[in-house]
Amino acid sequence: MNLSSNMKINRLIAAGFCLAAIVAGLVCFSGCGKKSAPPVPNEYKSTSPKSAEPTSFDAVAKNLDEGGDFYFYVSTEKWLDGLSDKISGWHGLFTDLPMDADDRDALDKGFAIATRIVRDSGIEDISGFGMSSIAIDKGVYRTKSVLHHYPGKGSGFGWTMFGKAPHALSGFDLAPATTAIAVFSDADFGQLWSVVQDEVKHSGFPQAQQFFDQLPGLYATNTGLDLNKTLASLGGEYGVILTLDDSKKVALPLPTATPVEIPDPGLLIMIKINDDTVFNRLEKLMGQSGAQIIRTDNGDLKMRTIEVPLPLPIELRPSIAMAGGWLFIANNDSLIEEALAVKSGSKPGLKSTDEFKELSKDMPTQGNQYSFVSKRFGTNILNVQQQVMAMQAGQVPGMQKMMQMFMDPANAQHGFSVGTVTDEGFASVMKGNQSGSKVAVLVPVVVVGMLAAVAIPNFTKARSTAQSNACINNLRQIDGAKEQWALENKKNTGDVPKESDLAPYIRGGKLPRCPQGGHYIIGAIGTNPTCSVHGDLL
Repeated sequence: MNLSSNMKINRLIAAGFCLAAIVAGLVCFSGCGKKSAPPVPNEYKSTSPKSAEPTSFDAVAKNLDEGGDFYFYVSTEKWLDGLSDKISGWHGLFTDLPMDADDRDALDKGFAIATRIVRDSGIEDISGFGMSSIAIDKGVYRTKSVLHHYPGKGSGFGWTMFGKAPHALSGFDLAPATTAIAVFSDADFGQLWSVVQDEVKHSGFPQAQQFFDQLPGLYATNTGLDLNKTLASLGGEYGVILTLDDSKKVALPLPTATPVEIPDPGLLIMIKINDDTVFNRLEKLMGQSGAQIIRTDNGDLKMRTIEVPLPLPIELRPSIAMAGGWLFIANNDSLIEEALAVKSGSKPGLKSTDEFKELSKDMPTQGNQYSFVSKRFGTNILNVQQQVMAMQAGQVPGMQKMMQMFMDPANAQHGFSVGTVTDEGFASVMKGNQSGSKVAVLVPVVVVGMLAAVAIPNFTKARSTAQSNACINNLRQIDGAKEQWALENKKNTGDVPKESDLAPYIRGGKLPRCPQGGHYIIGAIGTNPTCSVHGDLL
């Protein structure tokens, strides 16, 4: 065997050993490598040092879910601690600015108001905000948020005006099975009025004080009620229920090629009350309207309904009622009757539906703000939006396709949420089909998309109108130049001037140009000049 053959064999053997080493390395990397992998140098290891400065992270984090698709925390202690004093300090930056005595006095009072509101509201007590989102089932997410203050803090009106202690979610006990959206919240309007009065009193603006001194009288004149008595009659909880009855369809008055139909809507406003002050006043106003009033007095129930003898696409029988400590205002009396039937248990309500049962499972049973949005609501809204967008998309190519990315009825947003006042601030939890990360990213995109959907067609139309108007002005210049040329040169109807003939009579010495690239046809004396793009606009 010659030397050349030996070298070839050696090369083949070497190549074989290299290939075997590579294969062994790959096998080791995928399997045994977990046992024999070299240690990671300390400088590359992830560490979580404890903050040298205390924060509210642990207090907030205990109310959030780890390991989900979205987690956010921000400490606000350094930003907001002593904010009222900082505002007073910022005031000094303006003291050297040149201004007259009245302006300086108004500036001083404005800073004093801002300082006092920040201090009294409790904003300075906010120590942090956190939010998390996690998938608890396929396509089902739980989103939590916390606005935190330390125990013993949070006495400002901003922390107490919208609830002082959690309570049963009693509003849902009245929601019909056809409920598409329901929102309830605590709100102390009596406290709000007291806060406003106090801030105005200390504002130093006599005009503001005079106006608020007159407000009770103006309220009494316009409503026939005493303001303080009205506020005392309110129970501090309010709700709105929108129903959609699939058994009835209503055509919306939209300019679409085919009618857009939705389930028959019903609106019910609910107000917790302590007495019959507001009901009695509304009843009196209904009587003064001259309309036919249907009266119902049945035990605890008092209801008044107005007959509306007009052919309308929806059932309209404006009604007020009082029962069980609630004041009801609805677009028809049957909706109030259905709500009371649900409350008594004689008719199944929202809480009996599969959708509500699924969404409310493992959710808080007490709170201060709570809401429900059915998938049916989102689906109907998106269907209407899609048809309207289809009309707009005809003006802007591709718009419909773009908007369909964000408006798929199959993925209509729905969910159930409960907000609660706690000893350490506000905590809320929402369960639905939208994750926190998707909402955080998608909401701005959808808002921009919706604005674009409205703005782009209008911009296109406005631009076209502006170009037409500019063309009209150009044609008027040409027509005026023709008349001047004919007058000075004793020309008659039918004579046709050249562009050079009109140049001396046009500003700039030459014919203007069409903003859309067309060219102008001068024409004979006695006829209007025209544009190759816009035609005869004169």
